[in-house]
This record gives sequence, C-alpha cells and structure tokens, in this order.
Amino acid sequence: MAPRSQVIAVAGLVVPVVLVTALVAGVALGAPAKSPAPSLAAGAVATASPTFPPLPPTPSPAASASPSDSPPPAGVDPLLGSDGRLTLLLMGTDYRPAHPGNRTDAMMVVSIDPTTGKSAGFSVPRDVADFPLPKSGTYAPKVNGLYQYLDGKMGDGGKGMKQAFSRAFGIEIDHYALIGFTGVIKLIRNVGGVDVTLAEPYYDPFYWVNSHHRGWGLPAGKSHLTAEDALIFARSRKGDSDFQRAKRQQQLVMAALAKVRTRGLGELPKLLTIAKDTVRTDLPIDRAAELFALYSTVDLPKVDRAVFGPKKFATKSGGTDYKLVLDLCKQWIAHHFPPERPLGSWTPPPA
Repeated sequence: MAPRSQVIAVAGLVVPVVLVTALVAGVALGAPAKSPAPSLAAGAVATASPTFPPLPPTPSPAASASPSDSPPPAGVDPLLGSDGRLTLLLMGTDYRPAHPGNRTDAMMVVSIDPTTGKSAGFSVPRDVADFPLPKSGTYAPKVNGLYQYLDGKMGDGGKGMKQAFSRAFGIEIDHYALIGFTGVIKLIRNVGGVDVTLAEPYYDPFYWVNSHHRGWGLPAGKSHLTAEDALIFARSRKGDSDFQRAKRQQQLVMAALAKVRTRGLGELPKLLTIAKDTVRTDLPIDRAAELFALYSTVDLPKVDRAVFGPKKFATKSGGTDYKLVLDLCKQWIAHHFPPERPLGSWTPPPA
C-alpha cells in the first residue's frame, strides 16, 4: 500500500471512532470558568470557540495491541476477539487544568457485526454507582471516577475500563477510545458541522453560554450544528434530564458518522492529524483498511440504541446516584447486539 493510501486508510479507522467519542464526550466538555463559551441564542450560529487544553501527554499503546492480555486461540481474528464481532468502549474525559484527572462523564459501548453491518450501542450514565470492578467487588462512587481510579491502580485506565465493562455486562470489549476537549471542537469543525432533526423544540433556560447570556435551544425540525452548537447540544441537560441528554448524544453520533461518509476519504487525513493529539486508544491502526470497510457496512438508521437509566435499567440508590439492574441490561444486550460468532474470523471485502 502506498504511503498516502496508508494515511487515508488509518484515518478511515480513527475518524469515525473519534467522532463517536467526541460527540458522546460532549457531556463532559465544559469550558473553564474564566474562559466562557461564545454567546448563542436559540438557533444562533457560533462564530468563535473556547480554547481547551489537550489530553495529558500519555502515549497510546502500540498499533498492534491485542484486545486481551493473552494471544487469542488459533483461528481467531485478534481484532474481533473470540465472539466474532467488534465491540468498542468510547469515553469522554472532563480533564482541564482547574480540575485535574480524567472523569469520564460519557461512556458508550458500540458493537458491529463485520459480516452483516448490524450494529447496536448503549450509554452508561455518569451517576451510576457500585459499578463492577475488573476482577471482583464494586466501585462505590459514581462510575465517572472509575477510569481515573483504575489508571492509578493499574497504570492503564483504558485497559481497566474494558475489563470492568466486560465483567459488568458479560460481553467482550475489544478496544477503547478516550477523547478530551480539543478534539471535540476541532474534529466537528473539520467535517463542517452536523445536522440533527428534532421532533419538538429543545430549550435549556439555565445553560450559561457565557458570563452575559443564559439559555440555549433549537427549534423543531432540521438544524445545522457548528462545532460549538454540537458541544452545547450534547452538554445541556436542564431542558430535560441527564438521560435525555445521553439520547441526544447518540443522535449526534449518528449525524457525525453520516457526515464523515458524505465527505469522502479525501477529507480524512487532516482529521487524523487532530486525532493523533487528542485521542488515546488501543485500536490497531495496522488493520485500518479493513476497519474502514467494516464501518462502511453499518446501516445507520437501523442502529439499535439505549440509555441504561431509570426506570427500566437503573434504580435510584440515594441522592443523585443510580444502580444498574444488570440482568435487564444484559437482556437488552442479548436481544439487540449482533450475534456472536465464536472463534469467528472476517474476510473483508476487496478494496
């Protein structure tokens, strides 16, 4: 493969995953108190963006990183693991100098069947408590602190989170991606924003756009969101709730993936440049061409989605904390996730 083709193929892998993570991460990405976001009235278009710091300088794992601690059995594709489907854990961190650490206020698991394109995903609310730890026991505080806790204990928060989510939901998590502030603004801006369609108007009267302007919203129908709009749309929650906000984040994810497809491969290298400085991941970039082909098979309107919140999937456990009803979460996964293909392998379509 020629060098330019390699760059495009790698971008084809990273950008869709990064955009998913960026939009899911919108909940966590607030500007520092002394650097407010630009003013946005309902339906207005932003003209500037706040300046966010990058993630702390921690190298990503090697491109050939395996999804497990030991080599997979013979005949198993290391990319897909033993269940024959690609399952990713996507996280957004609220890191900023005034609030050191990496609280993952947004967490989503997505899974794709490489043979059919069937895909599904679910979000875990940040206020979930008593979340299972990787080996045994539970993490008593809110789950948005688990990444930082495991990073300190294991030296690899991404690996620890994969193990914790795998144990909690009884599924194989192959890879993870984590994004910070800068990537959200830059990535969405570089795909020209996204379009969303609302069944009814949305308005948050309490959202501080800047120190002088409070309140932000969108009308019913189709709206074009700039990078700044998308960030506010994903963060805002007092117009409805944390759980409805998670649904809006999922809507933005679908819009971003659709936008990447329409822009074509020629636009992707510059997005990869941004991703290299703003994303931590163990995705194997040496499999980039196959992964782009896999991503391209997904039928976006038919992606099954859920937020594991109350009243069905979680119960209130005191204050603002919730505890997952894991049996019901697992039932949803069993019904909506792509089928397992034990020891399966995937032969990607020809280029």
